[in-house]
Amino acid sequence: MDAVLRERHLRYRMRAALGYDPNLSQPATFNEKLGWRILHDRNPLLALTTDKINARRYVVDRVGNDVLVPLLGIWSRAEDIEWEKLPSRFVLKGSHGWNMNLLVHDRTALDIPTAVSQANGWLRRNHYETAGEWAYRDLTPRLLAEEMLLDADGGIPADLKFYVFHGRVRLLRVHIGRHGHHRANSYNERLEPWSVRQAHEPDLGYVLPPETQDALRLAEQIGGEFDFARVDLYCVGGRVFFGEITHYDGNACSPFSPAGLDRVIGDYWTLPSSHRSASSTAIVSR
Repeated sequence: MDAVLRERHLRYRMRAALGYDPNLSQPATFNEKLGWRILHDRNPLLALTTDKINARRYVVDRVGNDVLVPLLGIWSRAEDIEWEKLPSRFVLKGSHGWNMNLLVHDRTALDIPTAVSQANGWLRRNHYETAGEWAYRDLTPRLLAEEMLLDADGGIPADLKFYVFHGRVRLLRVHIGRHGHHRANSYNERLEPWSVRQAHEPDLGYVLPPETQDALRLAEQIGGEFDFARVDLYCVGGRVFFGEITHYDGNACSPFSPAGLDRVIGDYWTLPSSHRSASSTAIVSR
């Protein structure tokens, strides 16, 4: 019954967000295939690389440690953080979920009791319970701190999100000004501008960093073992740094503009062979 209720809830959310009734038994669009993954794909690599700490180790095995943002510490309890030993600027994260980030620009100005309370709130959270995304279900809640990356202007660098299908980048979404005036540009596999819109207005004056081609190749190496993975990277000071690997982009609820691009991008993704048996079961159960 739990699985039936989760599917109904996912269908309801997708229909409300996307404006169409998703076909999760024979998915064709990108969002439908994400929905199928949420309900059926139990590849253990999804869980391994969803954990931000384990993902770092996975990336080292794939491309080496030069792309890792320096790690400052790992903790199971916020009370164990020795704040005075951290640098002036750093980022505190929850290893087991999303939207668990505290950007500290000046440690001496940090309200530590509030930060401890916020971090312990993260540790009590399980995204599987709220979003139904299986890879989060059994993750061990932990905290990690990394050095804060800054661009040449002293701001948070643009987030380059590479959509890797079967080892090949097909779409790049660059998010600019995520903590202020948030904009997003899209590019195709040749790094040419592409009129793919999702939620945010484009930044017409933005220029891709010269390291983007190197970042694309790294994304393909990092995401090469998956039929689909979104690999987030940063280009800072002439180097490429790893951000995270995401397997449930937008929780299958991010519409495209134009709407037909949902199917165009979905066509890049061939689901695993288990899709047939799962689809057959779903059809019979209706």
